[in-house]
Amino acid sequence: MRASLLSKYYDEVHATMLCYQSHTLGLFPRGKTQHARVRDNVYCAATLWCLSMAYRHVGYDRGRTYELEQSAVKCMRGLLFCYMRQAEKVEKFKSTQNWEDALHAKFDYMTGDPVTNDDSWGHLQIDGTSLFLQILAQMTATGVQVVFTLDEVDFVQNLVYYVERAYRIPDFGMWERGSRDNIGKRELHSSSIGMAKAALEAMNGLNLFGESGSSLSVIHVDPDAQYRNCVILNTLLPKESNSKEVDAALLLITGYPAFAIDDVNLSKTTEQRVKKLLEGQSGFKRFTRDGHYTIKEDKRKTFYDSHEVAQFEGIECEYPLFYGYLVLTELCRGHRDKAESYWKKLEACTVEMNGYTTIPRLYYVPEEELVADETGTLVSMATSRDYNYKLVPFSETVPFLWAQAIYLIARMLKDNLIDVSDCDPLGLHLPHTARHRGMARHLGFRAPGHDTVIQVALISETTRLQAVLATHGIPTQTQKQVEPIKIRSPADILMKVFSHIGENRKLGLSGRPNRPIGALATSKVYRVFGHTMIFYPTDSMVDFYLSFDGTFLIDVLKTTLQFLNLYWNMNSRPTLCLFLTESRLKGPGFYSFVNFLSLLKQGEVNGIRVRLDRLQALISTSCVENLECSQLDNSLEQKLLSPLRPRSSTARLSVVAATGVEDGTDDVFFLNEDNASALGEEEVKEKEPTFSPADIRDYSVRELQSALQKEENLLGQAYLLYELMKKGEQFVRGVPIKEKLEDIYAVAGMHKHWMTLRHVSSILSKVVDCLAPSVTNMLSRGKEVTIGVFGYPEHIISEPLSPKELEEIIFKNCMPYDPVEAVLQQETIIFLGDFISSDYHNAVFDGMLRLRIGWIIQAMKNELSKMQQDQALYELAPHEVKELVIQVLKDEDDNRTPLNKRQLEGALNRVPPDFYSKVYTILDKAQGGITVRGKTIPKLPTVQELSATEKNFAICVEEFLSNITMPEYRQMVVEMLMVISTIFERNPELRFGDCLNLDDLIQDAFTLRHQDEVQQGEEVKTSKEQNDKPIVSDTNYVCHKTNSFYNLQPEGPRGSTSYMAKAAVNRLLKEGVHYDSRTCTVS
Repeated sequence: MRASLLSKYYDEVHATMLCYQSHTLGLFPRGKTQHARVRDNVYCAATLWCLSMAYRHVGYDRGRTYELEQSAVKCMRGLLFCYMRQAEKVEKFKSTQNWEDALHAKFDYMTGDPVTNDDSWGHLQIDGTSLFLQILAQMTATGVQVVFTLDEVDFVQNLVYYVERAYRIPDFGMWERGSRDNIGKRELHSSSIGMAKAALEAMNGLNLFGESGSSLSVIHVDPDAQYRNCVILNTLLPKESNSKEVDAALLLITGYPAFAIDDVNLSKTTEQRVKKLLEGQSGFKRFTRDGHYTIKEDKRKTFYDSHEVAQFEGIECEYPLFYGYLVLTELCRGHRDKAESYWKKLEACTVEMNGYTTIPRLYYVPEEELVADETGTLVSMATSRDYNYKLVPFSETVPFLWAQAIYLIARMLKDNLIDVSDCDPLGLHLPHTARHRGMARHLGFRAPGHDTVIQVALISETTRLQAVLATHGIPTQTQKQVEPIKIRSPADILMKVFSHIGENRKLGLSGRPNRPIGALATSKVYRVFGHTMIFYPTDSMVDFYLSFDGTFLIDVLKTTLQFLNLYWNMNSRPTLCLFLTESRLKGPGFYSFVNFLSLLKQGEVNGIRVRLDRLQALISTSCVENLECSQLDNSLEQKLLSPLRPRSSTARLSVVAATGVEDGTDDVFFLNEDNASALGEEEVKEKEPTFSPADIRDYSVRELQSALQKEENLLGQAYLLYELMKKGEQFVRGVPIKEKLEDIYAVAGMHKHWMTLRHVSSILSKVVDCLAPSVTNMLSRGKEVTIGVFGYPEHIISEPLSPKELEEIIFKNCMPYDPVEAVLQQETIIFLGDFISSDYHNAVFDGMLRLRIGWIIQAMKNELSKMQQDQALYELAPHEVKELVIQVLKDEDDNRTPLNKRQLEGALNRVPPDFYSKVYTILDKAQGGITVRGKTIPKLPTVQELSATEKNFAICVEEFLSNITMPEYRQMVVEMLMVISTIFERNPELRFGDCLNLDDLIQDAFTLRHQDEVQQGEEVKTSKEQNDKPIVSDTNYVCHKTNSFYNLQPEGPRGSTSYMAKAAVNRLLKEGVHYDSRTCTVS
C-alpha cells in the first residue's frame, strides 16, 4: 500500500515538476519564462528531498531514492553555482550593504546568467538567500551532501556573513517590491529577519561535509548577530514593516519553514493578525492594497507611481499556497485537526492540469465583480469580509511550482509518508531545549533567558597590581600564571582570525568583515590553531574619553553581566575575562572598582549569579569553539604567541611619566611619576582658561603662538591650538599640533578634566566604536534619530548607517555650531542605545518616535538649570551625564512647573498614547488639511494612502511638527491637537470646512486667556513689542516671565485646556458648522 502510494507521488512529481527541470543546472523556471527564481527552486529541491526521504522508509525503491535525492542536490548546486558566479557581489555587499551589490534573485534556468540588471529589479531579498541556507542545512543534517569542496564551504560561510546582519539591512522583502506603495523603497521586514534568524540557527556549527568533514568545513555564526536578529525581530513584530501592518509572509516565520519566533505568545498574536486581516475565500492576500495581478494594475510598470495603491483596496488577489504553509505548520505542531481544516480549504482551491491536481498561483477579482463609485472609478463590491464575490483562478498552462512544492510536501506529511523529523531534521519546530545537535553539528544555539551562571576570571596586568588587589582581598592571576592559556584582545587576534574564516583568494572573498566582536562571542573559549585562548570583552571606548571614567566602566561591566544573564544563547556557561590595568584603576574610582570586584567574589551582582575562580578551573564548564582556516599569515601566528600588551588611550602616559617630558613637548605636559601611577588619587579640579574661543577668534598666528607659551590651563591651550589649526597651522615649535592635542587629551584624562577632554576629542574627530550599533538599536525599535545642535539644521537618520557615514553626519552638523556637541551627541547616543536595549528602561521611550539628540541635550541643560547646578553639562563626568539622561527621560519630579514640564516633553518629542491616530481623525475632518509654522499636511492624498496606525503616517506627523523651533510651543501644539480630537470624539458629525491653522487656534487661546485676566482684574505683564497682546510665534518667543500661558496647568476652568477648547469651538462656529454626512444621524 505504501509503495503503491509512493509510486503515485513519484509519477505526479515527474509530471508536475521534474519534467521542467533544466538538464544543465537542474533549475526550474517560473511559468513559461526562462527565469529561475531562488525561492521557487529551493522549495522544489525540498519537495524532491522529502520524497526521497519517504522512499528511505521502504525496502526496494528501484533506485528512486538516489534519483530524487540527486535531483534535489542538482537543483541546490545549480543555485550555488549561480550564486558563486556573483562572488564579487557578496564581497562588496559585506561592506556596503548597497542594494545594487546584492545577489540576484533570479537567473536563466539553463545557463545561470543574470536576467535583469542590478538596478532594474528588487534583488535584495534576505529571506530568499536565508531560505537557501536553511534548506541546505536541513538536507546536510540528513546525510545528503550538497557541498563538495572547501571553495564551496568558504562561499557558504560568506553567505552567512551576507545575511547575519539582516536586522539592519532594509530589503525588498519576499514580494520583491519593498514598501507597500511599490516605489522602489526598501524597508526592514520582519519576515526577512525571521528567515535569517532561522538560517543562522540552522547553519551554526554545521559541518557541510557531514561526518566525513574536519573543522575546516564547519560553519561559524556570530552569536551577537544572532542575538540582535532575535531582539529586533521581537521588537518589529507583529508588524511586517513600516508600511505593512500585516503581511502573509509572516506565516513563514511563525510556522513552517522557519519557526523563528521564540516567544510563543508573540508568535500566536502575529499569526492570528494575519489570519484575521488577510484571509479570504480562496487564500490569503499578501498584504492590504497589494496591486499585483489585479485587473487595475498596469503590468508594464515595475514600480507604481506615487499615490497609486489606494485603487487596489478591496480587490487584492488571494494566494492559496498559504493554506499549504498552515497545513505544514499545524502538522509540525501536532495539531492534525487544525491541519485538516486548512487542508479542506486548500483542496477547495485546487485546479486540474493534465490530469493532476495543482495549486493555482492566485485568485483574482474579475472585472465583472467591480462597480463604478461616485467618481466613476471601478471598485470592488465587497464591503465586508463575508461578501460572497466570485474569484477567478489565474490561468496558466504550467504549474506554479512554488505552490505545487508546498502542496506536495504538506500532502506527504498528511499521508504519513514522511515524519516531521524528515522535513525538519534540525528540529526548528521544537523548543530550543528539545532540539538536538545531530551528527553533523559542531555546536548550536539555544533560546536565551535561562538562569545563567556567569564565570569570571580576573587577570592583572602586573604582579604589582595583583599584590595591591590582594591586600583588598581580591584574588587575581597574571598572564604567566594562566599559561598555557593565552589572553588576547579580540581586536588584535579574534577579529583577524575570523577575517580568515571563509577567506578564499580564488573567489576573491576576504572572510568575515572587520566588525566589532560582541560580548557573547568574547565569552567563549577558543581553540585557535592548537592554542587555547580567551578574549576579554571588546572595549569599544578604548580611544574615547568615556574610558577615563571609572564609575562609568563599572556600570558597563554590570550591564555586560546583565546582558549575558539575559541573552546567553549557547550551551555551557559564558566565561568573562576581565583584564585589569593600572591605567584604568588610577583615580578616585579605584575603591569603587574594588567594591565591584568584591561583589564578584561574593557570587552575586544585582541578582545575577557569578562564579569567580581561577581561569584553569573555569575551562571545563565553558563554551568552547574550535577555529581553523586554511589561510593564515605569519604575522597573525606571531601575535598568537606574543604576550598581551594593554591597548589603552592612556598608554602614552607611561612614556611621559618615565621621561618627565616627551621630545618636543612643553613642560606644561609634565606628569610626575608618582601622580601618574597612584591608585585612588583624588580628582584634580579643572581651572578656568585665560581665554575663551570668542576672545581669540581674531588673533593672528603670532599672537596665538605667544599666548600658547603663557597659557598653563589645558583647556586654554586646546582653544589656542584649535584656533591655530583653523588658520591653517599644522606645527607649533616643530611639534605637530595634533600630537600636542593628544598629550593634552592624555593628561586631562588622568585628571578627569571632562570639558577639556570633550573639546579636544571633538577637535581630533574622535568617534566611539559602538556608535553605529547604538543607532541601529534605536532604529530597529521603531525610532528615528536626528543629529544636530538645538536651534540649527538637523539630519534625520531613518535606516542603519556605517560608522564612517555617522561620523560625517555628526561632525558636519555639530562642529560649525558647537564643537563640543560633536562628541557629547555621541555620548548621548551611546546612553540612549543602552537604555532602549534594557528591559528596565525601554518603557521611557514610549511616545517618542523621533529621538532628536540636540533637543534631548537641550532638555538636560534645562534640567541642570532647574536644579541650579553650578557645573555646566560639558563639565560633568560621563556617568553623571548618563544619570542625567535617564532622569530627563523618566521625568519623576513632581515639583515641575507646567512651563518646565512642557519644555521637557516638547524637547523629548514625547506624545500621548494614540496621538497619531487622533491626528489622522482630525486630518480626515479638515478639508484643507492641517498647518502649523508654515508647514501643511494635506488631507488628500494622505488619508487615501496611509492608515491611522501605520508608522509612515506617524513619521509624516513628526515631519509636519519639525518646523517648530521651541519645545514648549511644540508641546502646546500637541495639546491643542488632543483637545480637538476630544471635541470630535464627542461630536463626530463636526468637521472643519477649511484648512485647520493651529497657530491661529493657539493665538486665539492666548487671547482668551489675556481677556480673562483683564476681566478678572489681574496684573497683566506685557511688553511694548506685544502691543498689549500675547504673541505665540515661537520664532519671536515671548519671555516666560511676561507670558503666563505656558505656565498654566492644563486642568481646571482656567486651565490651558479650557482656553484651547473654547478657541477650537469658536473657530468651528466662526467658519459655520460643517457636518460630516457619514456620521450625522437623526435619532
